[in-house]
Amino acid sequence: MSYDLYFWVSGVAEDAQGLADRLADEDADELEPDERILAFRDELLRRWPELADRIAPWHEDLEWRKQWGRTDLADRFVGLTLAYGWEATSALPALAAAYGIDTYDPQIGRLVRARTGQPLAEVAHVEGRVGEQHVVQVLRRISSFIGYAYDELDESALTGALDGTYGDEDWFEYPLAGTPTLTIQLAQRAGGGPVTVRVAGGMDLVLATRIEELLE
Repeated sequence: MSYDLYFWVSGVAEDAQGLADRLADEDADELEPDERILAFRDELLRRWPELADRIAPWHEDLEWRKQWGRTDLADRFVGLTLAYGWEATSALPALAAAYGIDTYDPQIGRLVRARTGQPLAEVAHVEGRVGEQHVVQVLRRISSFIGYAYDELDESALTGALDGTYGDEDWFEYPLAGTPTLTIQLAQRAGGGPVTVRVAGGMDLVLATRIEELLE
């Protein structure tokens, strides 16, 4: 499984989703050429040469690789198609921000915020609160992020699971065996109300940010 990320100069997109859709078709005429894009692209390929097989648009820095599509867009945006679990994903939003570039994730339809001061390593856990009626939807979305096939058996395991689960020793725990494997912890005060959701596991920065924004 793979997912896409797009990068463009910060602040240029009023409709980020619409821009990403157009960039997927190499329609980038609304973006002005900017040397920061080329510098960022050069940094990506210097740090991770394997991205030459996953980067768009085409540019002469791809050397022997066959040309495709337009060849005049490399200074306007960067597109990456990454495999889930690619080990350096956590570095990308922070690295882009250092060049004054936004990171956009079309899977969640939002810009990915770089966490100031956050080390570019794994994030131990993410926590937030959601309405009880949204718990299954949230778990399905998280499962899709990690390539786990959430189904009716998973949903049935939640039946009655929140009863009496408030406090650090009373969490309901449930594993999602994707890539990476995550442990979902749920708790709810007696009498109902929002459900506290804690997601624990070896998440990279992009995955942790996706889940964090989902829980918002």
